[in-house]
Amino acid sequence: MIDRYKHQQLRIGLVSPEQISTWADKILPNGEIVGEVKKPYTFHYKTNKPQEDGLFCERIFGPIKSRICACGNSRGIGDKKENLRFCEQCGVEFVTSWTRRYQMGYIKLARPVTHVWYLKRLPSSIANLLDKPLKELEGLVYCDFSFAKPIAKKPTFLRLRGSFEYEIQSCKESIPLFFTRFTKLKLKQVLYRFRDREISTGAGAIHEQLADLDLRIILDSSLVEWKELEEDGPTGKKSKDLKIARRKAFLVRRMQLTKHLIQTNIEPEWMVLSLLPVLPPELRPIIQLDGGKLMSSDINELYRRVIFRNNYLTTLLTNKYTPVELIMCQEKLVQQAVDTLLDNGIRGQPIRNGHNKVYKSFSDFIQGKEGRFRETMLGKRVDYSGRSVIVVGPSLSLHQCGLPREIAIELFQAFVIRALIIQQLALSLSVAKRQIVEKKPIVWEMLQEVMQGHPVLLNRAPTLHKLGIQAFQPILVEGRAICLHPLVCKGFNADFDGDQMAVHVPLSLEAQAEARLLMFSNMNLLSPAIGDPICVPTQDMLMGLYILTSGNRRGICVNRYNPYNRKNYQNERIEDNNKYIKEKEPLFCTSYDAIGAYRQKRINLDSPLWLRWRRDQRVISSREAPLEVHYESLGTYYEIYEYYRIARNIKKETLSIYIRTTVGHLSLYREIEEAIQGFCRTCSYST
Repeated sequence: MIDRYKHQQLRIGLVSPEQISTWADKILPNGEIVGEVKKPYTFHYKTNKPQEDGLFCERIFGPIKSRICACGNSRGIGDKKENLRFCEQCGVEFVTSWTRRYQMGYIKLARPVTHVWYLKRLPSSIANLLDKPLKELEGLVYCDFSFAKPIAKKPTFLRLRGSFEYEIQSCKESIPLFFTRFTKLKLKQVLYRFRDREISTGAGAIHEQLADLDLRIILDSSLVEWKELEEDGPTGKKSKDLKIARRKAFLVRRMQLTKHLIQTNIEPEWMVLSLLPVLPPELRPIIQLDGGKLMSSDINELYRRVIFRNNYLTTLLTNKYTPVELIMCQEKLVQQAVDTLLDNGIRGQPIRNGHNKVYKSFSDFIQGKEGRFRETMLGKRVDYSGRSVIVVGPSLSLHQCGLPREIAIELFQAFVIRALIIQQLALSLSVAKRQIVEKKPIVWEMLQEVMQGHPVLLNRAPTLHKLGIQAFQPILVEGRAICLHPLVCKGFNADFDGDQMAVHVPLSLEAQAEARLLMFSNMNLLSPAIGDPICVPTQDMLMGLYILTSGNRRGICVNRYNPYNRKNYQNERIEDNNKYIKEKEPLFCTSYDAIGAYRQKRINLDSPLWLRWRRDQRVISSREAPLEVHYESLGTYYEIYEYYRIARNIKKETLSIYIRTTVGHLSLYREIEEAIQGFCRTCSYST
């Protein structure tokens, strides 16, 4: 369908019988309406042509050959009868054969049937709306309620038929004047009315009950009942409280379903089908093999089963002398045939063919990895896209991803060629392509320049929510794997055990703007479902943070009675009158000096050190008292706190400030600072 902004979109939901007939019905010049599939046949075994009113009928679904009818007549451009839309003999419309990919038909059911998705899938939508047990509704739909599972205390009209005839006869003999106008024929008509009423206890009864519902009344009454249960509070009895909790959960589901139906303008009775849509023939093809054998889609066989049983039910209903039990049995078979067509084996044993192979139903064709949506629509191969395994990129920012050189040069090849020609680094297209093949250094420089202002989209199947596809700023990396920041993995539901991701290049300016403003990973930090943070550290990141921030516990004052000194610095002890001698903790002016010393293996990751701090930054609270104060001969002194050391002169002016930290803390703080700066740059660039 196409919305008011001319965007193509697909919406799956319930439709009315009138809409189903509108999809299929066509009015011929003679006034005949075609669109209903009446016969279970496909192709004629002699002529190999579609049977009229069958599952492949050309009058319903369009011609097999473009602009050629079933008679063999054709209408081309410039014909005298160019305005003739339908063939006058066979009634086939002169259109292209592509019509058979979207033109639908329908089967007019003799009795309504329930849609199995809304009856048997848990939670059952029909049971929620009617507020009745699912088993009771299933017994009613499958005609088991009246004769397969009888109720002794409440007999049905069928069980009262014999006694009803007996009562009528006895009353007729006792009061003959009253029954003089009741002939035998009229008496049978009365019985037939009761019989028809009993037969309507199938899906027709469900349809009547759903049609009588007022959704707004259901919404209001459910809300009132939920509030009453909420106000009552717990009773103190475990079984009763559990029952109340289940009832409240049921009311919430019922209100959500009712609200959705109201918002989408869907009537509840549409869950019961009176017209069964028939898929276009090209979506359920019959293919002829080399040996002359035919290979058909399972959908065709399931449609044939429905038509056979529905036609037989129509024949039974036209005969007034058909036993009621036989009609109800056939109605149950039609319901089961439609269930098998829509969803084979739902909450039961699936139907198999003669080769003991399970039939693939409509649900099997559209769901799963090999279904119509994920394989054909979402899994379609497109230009300017690539695919590779993902690995962790710990040095990347949150909005960056690492692209291998092989993938990047293929994705941005057109942009690189354009840049080479514009900057007169290549005289022609062939020269630019040759430079790319030879992998000259200028090519990588142009690629870096092109990638700086061009985001890419990363997608991991299955795309179950909007965080399954996000935008990133690409960075060239070595190797053949896509590098990804570990914090964005939760949104993709990905991990680094061999998962693959697809990369796409947005081409238009509108797509690039949407990617930068809405799809960048640093702008999708909250879960769209519950609002909780989606980018949270887990597993390896938590262990890394622990190692970075686990400092040494020996404290500032060092003596031989400190247990942490004895444990951690026993290698630094030397024999000198049984005294401990330790090296002085190093001082560094900048964090770069400290990290450089760590890389040179002069200090450890958790070794305490003193780092010079800016004097204009507050590091201590006004109430904090120093642990020690060291005075020098010139009047300067040092105030030593738990994690700080402040040097002051004789006038109590601050000379220098040193903080006590570790290389791990410094690395963590630098990463946080760079991430904040990168986030600010990205936001300013986007705006």
